[in-house]
This record gives sequence, C-alpha cells and structure tokens, in this order.
Amino acid sequence: MQVFAHDVPWYEGFPPGTDVLQVLWCPFQHYYDDATVPYNGIAGPFVQVCYRDSRSLSECLSVPPEPLVVGEPGYLPSPCLLRPEPVTEYPHPGALGEEFEERVDAWEMATFGDITDDPEDYEPRFHWELSTAPGWKLGGHEPWNYQGYFGPVQCHSCGTEMRFVAAVASSEWDGGTASWAPAGSLDGHVDSRLRRQSPSGVRLGRNETMRIFSCPASPEHPVISDLM
Repeated sequence: MQVFAHDVPWYEGFPPGTDVLQVLWCPFQHYYDDATVPYNGIAGPFVQVCYRDSRSLSECLSVPPEPLVVGEPGYLPSPCLLRPEPVTEYPHPGALGEEFEERVDAWEMATFGDITDDPEDYEPRFHWELSTAPGWKLGGHEPWNYQGYFGPVQCHSCGTEMRFVAAVASSEWDGGTASWAPAGSLDGHVDSRLRRQSPSGVRLGRNETMRIFSCPASPEHPVISDLM
C-alpha cells in the first residue's frame, strides 16, 4: 500500500521530511519462530512500514512488480487505485472504560430498545454503526482484538506508546457494518456488490483484519502487527 500525504491531509503520522507512506508485507504465513521481530508476522504476513520523501523517489512504475513466489494467494493484493475518504468514527466501547461503556449501553437501550423486545425493529448498535470503521483505513481508532485488550500498544525497543498506522482488511464491510460501505457500493447485482466489498482481493486468516502499529519516537523501530 502506498499513500501520499497530499491525498490524506488528515493523517498525522508522517515524520518530518517525509510525504510518502509505504506498507509492505511478505505474502507468506509466518509463525513466532520465523519472526525476526516479536509480535510482527505471527500467524500472518510479516510487515514493514516505510516513510519516504517523494523528491528522492524515481518515476513511478506503470506496472506494479509482483513476487516470484507467493505462499498465501490471499496475502497478495490485486493492483488498486486508492481513493481515500475521511470518515468520523469513535473508540470501541471497550476502550472507553467501564463507566463510559455503561453510558453507551444506556444510550443504546434508550435509543434502540432491547433487542429481545422486537428483533425485527432493532437497529445496529454503537459498536457497528458509530465506533471503529471497518475495512482498509489509515489512522483513526484501531479495531478491537480477540483478546478484548484495549490498552496502549508499547514499542519493544523504547517503551513508547505506538501509533495505529493502518488496518488491512479482508473486506470493506460485512452484514453488520454495511452503513460504512462507500456510496453506491450496495447498488446493483449481488456479484457486483461482493466484488466491491473486497476490491483488493486480500483475504487474511478467516476473513480477518491486520492491525499495524509503528513507533512515533523513531520510524526505524520495529512495527507491531496482528490479526483480528
């Protein structure tokens, strides 16, 4: 994935003197014994985050290079042209603390009622409609993880709280998060909608999302990635 700063003016992760973000990964399944850096590439692709100065780059290639060998076909994206779209999202309820999570629950109950009252009329909850946006995204709030841990992710080199860089997703939305689908994506035939749902062709694990974190203290420090 390659993104220029002028296309994402809301993203604050570019170190001084850089304006290009490249997120690269190895299209093979990695395990703990294979990973040269802890907590990167475990049960998924091994990730590298590069920040560059566009003035130091040569002319862009018209045809993206492809690896000679691919271990997991779902780890190799189809060539795509990104059209970044800013959205407003909020932290996952579990990241707000018990008091705020209870307030969100109370708001949901007052707004939508109890799902057991009339499931046909029940609206999707805060988590799916207003919280962390699904799909591929740059910055914002990180998606929840399977362990239910919402504390800071710390750099293993210096202990600094790491910055959430990006989410690489197997799909842009699902049945519970269709409200996040880009305009027009839900129109047309079912097959067309499915192609729009996963235009990159990436499939991670069991249709999972890869979270990527980098250290704001130094772009040279190893990144952390996981699947959720």
